[in-house]
Amino acid sequence: MLYTASFYAPDNWQGLRYRVSRSHPRGRKTDWETLPFLYPARELLVAYRAGDLDFGGLSAEYLISLNHRLNESAELQDWLYKTPDLGDFTLLCFEPEGKACHRLVLADWLLERLPGLVLGQKR
Repeated sequence: MLYTASFYAPDNWQGLRYRVSRSHPRGRKTDWETLPFLYPARELLVAYRAGDLDFGGLSAEYLISLNHRLNESAELQDWLYKTPDLGDFTLLCFEPEGKACHRLVLADWLLERLPGLVLGQKR
């Protein structure tokens, strides 16, 4: 089952934990694995933070990049192949619960590609 959560809400973490943000939260012990092939591009985040992209633009560009990586990255393809056997896992990033976030876009993208994957609570 797939879950999403903020780094700052460990009570919402389920099963394996994967960081899908480009950076690690300061002062936090590493309690997760990293999935760099799922990180949003640095340029995309810079444009979003500068106000050059709204969240819809960020989401659209992120989805384009994920689809491109899917065709180019054996590492991503391998991880997707193994995902149904992971059991419960949580995608982690910085945004607090209830805010628009790339981890939610990523969760929807994964659910579209992995028919057997079930969504737990999205946060």
